[in-house]
Amino acid sequence: MIPIKTFVHCFLLLLTCTVAFAQEPASPVLESPTPPIAVDSSSIHSTVANEVLVDTVKTQLDSVAPLQKNTSIAYPPPFKDYRRLGYNSCIYVGATVVAFGVLWAMPESVTNWDKEEMKEKGILWKWKENVKAGPVWDEDDWVLNYITHPYCGGIYYMTARSSGFSIFESFGYSAIMSTFFWEYGIEAFAEIPSIQDLIITPVLGSVVGEGFFYAKKSILRHDHKILKSKALGYTALVLMDPFNTILDGFGYQSKVKTQMNIAPVGVNQFSKTPVWGVNFSASF
Repeated sequence: MIPIKTFVHCFLLLLTCTVAFAQEPASPVLESPTPPIAVDSSSIHSTVANEVLVDTVKTQLDSVAPLQKNTSIAYPPPFKDYRRLGYNSCIYVGATVVAFGVLWAMPESVTNWDKEEMKEKGILWKWKENVKAGPVWDEDDWVLNYITHPYCGGIYYMTARSSGFSIFESFGYSAIMSTFFWEYGIEAFAEIPSIQDLIITPVLGSVVGEGFFYAKKSILRHDHKILKSKALGYTALVLMDPFNTILDGFGYQSKVKTQMNIAPVGVNQFSKTPVWGVNFSASF
């Protein structure tokens, strides 16, 4: 267990540092001022006032008519993205198969799984027996109960929080996933559900997850960078919100596209001046 504890401690240290640096305020960008343009007043004559007025209107039209677009990733989304949450939940299924295989390969001293009994009587029989017997106070190592499980609860929480759901809704998703998907689902095939894990994972995990949420907002606000490094930024995003980060990496379309243009829409019949209008549209 010493190598495993060392790995977990180093992992948490790295995670803590990245979250702390993620809150670093953005450095102000200093731009050189545009030099003033000298205007020769002698070149303006009162005899061409009408021509100057026409040129002014044309200049205004040229400056505001072009389309202005603002395409950015809104975080958190301004709406509940059930499709994103569904995709992430499906990814959990695949990831769980891999996690179960990793746990199966680990020694019994770490997982407390009775592999021989599972092989002899079958996995389904073992699941029924464990569900009937639980939940119990387990004797797992403190690293698994009070570090690994809160971290996993934070991942569950971030899966919903990054999909536009509220704090309480994300807590509910974390509780459902940790209880029915893991404790009474996957892990029940190998051991009796744990009292500590049923409480610690969603409760403390949601606290950890909310910290991840604000850290991710800061990283995205800094153009996916930590200490001006995108490598550190993306590493922290993968650690704090792996499934949403992977989904975005594969091109999930969660962008809010807006466009606005200003143009004359008519003429005032009394003053003969153009009437301006604003057209705005957004697509999700």
